Amino acid sequence: MKRAKLFSLSAMAFGLLVADVPAREDVAATVQTSRYAFAATGDVATYLPSHDPKGVVLFLSGEDGWTRDRDQMARVLARKGLLVAGISTPALLQAMERSPRTCVNPNYPLIDLARDLQHRMAVETYRKPVLLGYGAGATLAYAAIALWPSGGYQAAVSINPATRLASRKQWCTAPGFSARRMTKPPRGWQFAPNRRITIPWVVVQQQPNAVIARRALLGFLSSVPHASLIDLPGNGNDPAGADQLAARTASAIGAVLPPPIAGAPAGEVAIPDMPLTLVPPMPGKPSDLMAIAYSGDGGWVGIDRDLANQIAAAGIPVVGVDSLSYFWSARTPEGAARDLGRLIRGFGARWNRRRVLLIGYSFGAGVLPYMIDKLDPDTRSRIASVSLLGLGATADFQFHLTSWLDMDSARALPTLPAVLRLRGIPLRCVRGELERDSACPALPAGLAGQFIVPGGHHFGRNAPLLGRIVLGQRRPGHVAR
Repeated sequence: MKRAKLFSLSAMAFGLLVADVPAREDVAATVQTSRYAFAATGDVATYLPSHDPKGVVLFLSGEDGWTRDRDQMARVLARKGLLVAGISTPALLQAMERSPRTCVNPNYPLIDLARDLQHRMAVETYRKPVLLGYGAGATLAYAAIALWPSGGYQAAVSINPATRLASRKQWCTAPGFSARRMTKPPRGWQFAPNRRITIPWVVVQQQPNAVIARRALLGFLSSVPHASLIDLPGNGNDPAGADQLAARTASAIGAVLPPPIAGAPAGEVAIPDMPLTLVPPMPGKPSDLMAIAYSGDGGWVGIDRDLANQIAAAGIPVVGVDSLSYFWSARTPEGAARDLGRLIRGFGARWNRRRVLLIGYSFGAGVLPYMIDKLDPDTRSRIASVSLLGLGATADFQFHLTSWLDMDSARALPTLPAVLRLRGIPLRCVRGELERDSACPALPAGLAGQFIVPGGHHFGRNAPLLGRIVLGQRRPGHVAR
């Protein structure tokens, strides 16, 4: 199965657990702290709440590294139910300078860490991390989301950001991203607003500690979508100001965590507790269709999210399933099929949509046929079509560390037998021209419409083209537009 390529080999270089000592807190909520070495970022300080965390925070320090002040704030956040990883920003910048990569992109080590951390801490369901940064770390947090504007973060929170970031190596490029090298003191890189950012960016500024003038900051924020400012009067260097900062930061993080899906009204099918994104339809286009899309193992980002928006624009609401989160814990075809059936019946009743388009991308394409095969006949009869995008030769019902290295697990199942059992359902198999390990060519003639599109496993990120294929607006064969 083809895997997302955002992860470096450093994710497999496990660090050494130094300690696992309960924190000395004078409140009921206990926090376990530990440290471990992680090659991509340097030493990581961890703060684990006493129950399964409601969110995950990657906390980037200021230019003075992981200090007692940052430690105290991390403990406050953990007592609020957040799993926190404390990262020294200078150590991370040095690691990126030493990296064999030709340009700087903090998203590689940060996403590596987010997944390694949640495996280590036995988090039940993978959670997109919130990037939190202080000072230089605040600027680095912004640079990360500006480089990956539709990336795998829940949000970013920047406390007292600096005007520029020290780095000798050139920064990588991305749509809408701009970094300018400043040669006059203080030297470093200065970042421009990226208008393509799609996640919340919250700036918390304590006026006595502010480095950037408020007027200049407001001008910058006005050019960044989903940006907001929290002004605090207190001084972070005194206890009262530090307490105020920690409380408001915790509140800001809580506000950007995903809300729970509303429960079903009395008499309706209950919606399963799953990592879902609901994409409402464009109004004015009546239809009896809804769509359910299972993402690739990178989570609900990029092409998955963009394709869902294309389908919603056609008047079809979409239930997006984050496969990375959902399959973080082991599933079975039978159990996953029960959840799929409840999604079809539950949202079908809620939205008054009798028929459903089922879509799977990469990891999602591999598991989807097994789930459909286990549906009861009535639920299966509601399927209008199945679209398998980037289908690989094997399927796995749990995400593994080896998934980052294109290595199938010992429990992987062959996809072809399950796809063969979909006969009778309108089926599309979509592959990129540059894909070399697609399972689409192995399907028997007449079983599925075969679509070949420009690009590789990500199809050139051409969501409009994929949308037209999924909606049945293109005939099988080579399709370019």
